[in-house]
Amino acid sequence: MILVHKLKLLFIGIPYSASTAISKDLHKNYGGKAVLRKHSLYSEFDEIASKTEKDYYVFAVKRNPMDIVISIYEKMKNDLKGNFTNLNLLEKNGGHISKRQRKHYLFIRKNNASFQEYFKKFYRLPYTSVLSIVKNDCDRIISFENLDNEYNVLLNDLGASSNHKMPKINQTKGKRDFDYYYTDEIKNQAIQVFAPYMKDFGYQMPKGWGGKKIRLHIKLTYRLINYFKKIIYPFRSKIKRKSVENSVYGKIQRSN
Repeated sequence: MILVHKLKLLFIGIPYSASTAISKDLHKNYGGKAVLRKHSLYSEFDEIASKTEKDYYVFAVKRNPMDIVISIYEKMKNDLKGNFTNLNLLEKNGGHISKRQRKHYLFIRKNNASFQEYFKKFYRLPYTSVLSIVKNDCDRIISFENLDNEYNVLLNDLGASSNHKMPKINQTKGKRDFDYYYTDEIKNQAIQVFAPYMKDFGYQMPKGWGGKKIRLHIKLTYRLINYFKKIIYPFRSKIKRKSVENSVYGKIQRSN
């Protein structure tokens, strides 16, 4: 989460949605400061914000969830930074890797699991994210798929002259086209998992997937998950220490 007093702006970082690149840009070019954790909720900010800060303009980034899940799989499969093998980064040790993430990682590595095997095992309920929780707290949600343009428009609207391209940071290596991952074997499952969220945030299922209807119980489950997450998530165990020292957000935290 980045607070920019100069622009009266608050950025809520959503996992796997350009949060590192935007945090770095807001810090470097507009004097942004790290507040709480990288992916904190607005409700947490609201508890510590001044009356003036509560009136700041709030934005976040949305991204196609089908793409996010591919990135998660590839990052766990390759683990280029060693995050999933570093026990110091586990939540129980004060880090940011959850028990659930560790479980996913171990399944992929121990079984040399394909994306299809991984998806079938862990993605059965409707997809939701941090963005589902903070959606109504945002004044604007910009698109990862059109990031450069929409980010610059946002800054210009706030009076900051901007016309630059965002650097690619933490970009997932080895990704291929959707069809390589979402094969016929898991296509119907993917529709039920992703369709409610995608409809909620203005995304379309891939062309050629047909007009398969979302089952009623899937729609209801999606709403229930979001409802309970909004209630429970703020009370989850908080990460107390700062981000890894040599990470982008960790450096911003230490420069405050």
